[in-house]
Amino acid sequence: MKKILITLFAFCILMPLYGQKLSKEEKAAAAKAANAAALDAVKAKAFVLVPTTYTSDASEGTISDNTDISNFFSCEGENCFAQGIICCGNGYTNICQPTEYSVNVDKKGNLKLRIVVSGRMLKGTYTFSMRNNSNHADVIFSPQNGTTRKFSGPVVPLKDAKYNKRSNPM
Repeated sequence: MKKILITLFAFCILMPLYGQKLSKEEKAAAAKAANAAALDAVKAKAFVLVPTTYTSDASEGTISDNTDISNFFSCEGENCFAQGIICCGNGYTNICQPTEYSVNVDKKGNLKLRIVVSGRMLKGTYTFSMRNNSNHADVIFSPQNGTTRKFSGPVVPLKDAKYNKRSNPM
């Protein structure tokens, strides 16, 4: 009797855990949908990237995690915004005009995006690389003067993004 109760108890505890796991097909479909949404947002110039990781020391290659949603890069129509030390190397909310915006998708579906920005406090080139079936992008920011910055995170449509943009952009 004891064995039956213990078995039933263990079954009741473990059963919900098995029901919550996504199948391989469901995970692939979710990743494909996120990739399609990110591609559409990039083509429409309406996306945000809040870094999840960044290279804190370029000479040593130390990778750190970002938990601050005040660090971001966004493209909002004809203007781009970069905010935070991670994304642009200064603490301002930088408003920039993209002088070049080129989107290339190869045969495999990998995205290469190059944005050359020019603003009052920020001038440089952002290079995005996003693999097929993922909305996670690796970004390299090469300023005209200063050190190169590397960060990565999900590319999210502007309407779905959660980030903290400060007022009074420069």
